[in-house]
Amino acid sequence: MADEPQKNKVSGWLRNLAGVFVVLDEPKEEEKKTSSPAPSPTTPSPVSTPSVPPPLNTPSSTEFVDELRNRFKKILEDKNQPGFDFYEFSMMLLRTSSSPTLDHFKTAYEGAKLLNPNCNQQFLLDSANFYKTELQKAFEATISAGEQKKTALNAEKDIEQKQLNNEVANIEQQLAKLKQEISNLEKIQAEKLATLNGIDGKFTDKFVEIEQKIQATIAAKEGVASEIALIETGIKQYLAN
Repeated sequence: MADEPQKNKVSGWLRNLAGVFVVLDEPKEEEKKTSSPAPSPTTPSPVSTPSVPPPLNTPSSTEFVDELRNRFKKILEDKNQPGFDFYEFSMMLLRTSSSPTLDHFKTAYEGAKLLNPNCNQQFLLDSANFYKTELQKAFEATISAGEQKKTALNAEKDIEQKQLNNEVANIEQQLAKLKQEISNLEKIQAEKLATLNGIDGKFTDKFVEIEQKIQATIAAKEGVASEIALIETGIKQYLAN
């Protein structure tokens, strides 16, 4: 068959690298006798996950960017189309180097054509558009979720702010009332202190008057007592038996 010579070229590191993403055809019996094929790990079936990442508690800026990058990559992994396309091609390159060179691209492209005979530049660019569209959808959904969260937080803030404003206004009214009450009490206190300071003067005249009356009472009693004593003395002297 025309494809057999090309498939035989997929050996060594290229077979190992490609096998990370796709299942390669098993070699014929005669090929097994002459060479030992490299293991061909399969890509596990993607687990269905929602396209929009759930809200996150924001860690440090760098950690948050890395986590979002991994989430977007996971979304693209879940959207991976059947067969070999731009996704597998890009992963093949990035597994080789984070900054692939011309040689990396050429080598990966040769491997891509062996894995998918229909693979060419236009095919890769067309399939790249699919993943860019899915990335944009995930991005817009994430931004939308963030904006919704901001709207909800603003509403929550407005409610709490209104409640706090009402509470502050109520407290201010109570404080004004208490201040007025304090002012009234201070005025009454000042009046009472003034009265207290003048208490001696208020009662001095009364005390003097009472004392004068007591002294007059004593004098009156002494006067009457003297008369009684005088009479008693006269009786004793002049009225003998």
